[in-house]
Amino acid sequence: MPSLARFLPAVAALLPLAQAIDFDIPSELFEDPLYGAPDNDFNCNRDKHPNPVIMLHGLSANREVDLNTLSHSMKDDGWCVFSETYGAHRLVPWIGGVKSMRESAAEIAAFIREVKENTGADKVDLVGHSEGGVMALYVPLVEEGIADIVDHNIALGPAIHGAQYYGFTDLMYFGGEVTRKLIGLAIRTLGCEACDDMATGGAVYNDFQNAERIVQAGNKASIIMSRSDTLVAPDASAVEEEGVRNIYVQDTCPDDKVGHAGLAWDKSVWGLIINELTEDYDREFECHKGLEI
Repeated sequence: MPSLARFLPAVAALLPLAQAIDFDIPSELFEDPLYGAPDNDFNCNRDKHPNPVIMLHGLSANREVDLNTLSHSMKDDGWCVFSETYGAHRLVPWIGGVKSMRESAAEIAAFIREVKENTGADKVDLVGHSEGGVMALYVPLVEEGIADIVDHNIALGPAIHGAQYYGFTDLMYFGGEVTRKLIGLAIRTLGCEACDDMATGGAVYNDFQNAERIVQAGNKASIIMSRSDTLVAPDASAVEEEGVRNIYVQDTCPDDKVGHAGLAWDKSVWGLIINELTEDYDREFECHKGLEI
């Protein structure tokens, strides 16, 4: 288990950079635990917020990083928050989200059922970042019965319409479908099936393209995006379906130029997440400047 001491130098190194380019580092990154998510407490008091919130981390992350600071903040405010590492290979269990996303969807679905059963809740909410945001919509689509359990799906910068990986996906097609399949096979052989699944032409991309609806009936989906996201552009994230809320950080916090990775730690984004979960869309909160990465 990585220790806090291993991460402090890296965080401290961000301080002069933060001052130079003007963004806010969440105070939680300087507090114990820097690494680590809250325990999954199935006896959590749900009087204030009835729906348990399940956090879904991004590609190559795990439950202990990525959305862990948000999890601690929400837990301190009375939310019942749960998470697990999904999609990790046995030899490297700390690198999550890399296995086939169909396999990961089954893992997440089992965890959703576990949380619902053990808490006694009628519904759960999903909050996912990057690949986790894709999963927040994908699992209810492909796993039977999950859509009936989910209330809110909150997706931060999800690559719903094909991950481009800074243009690498286009290069996969330099020889048409033949090179797309060969490069996809190579990526999967290297151990990142999810990287191929999310790319244009991948299994998850095709499942979304072929679906009658991306967001399932009864689910309240919110896609939170940044116009400064250079890894997953908003047009790859937005879901233009009735009832889906497509939200740009800059429409509420115009000076926040948060990037893709920064969506997980940006308190402006946290404010938007709370508004979506509570459906108090006009609630005001303090804007911050997230990491531009």
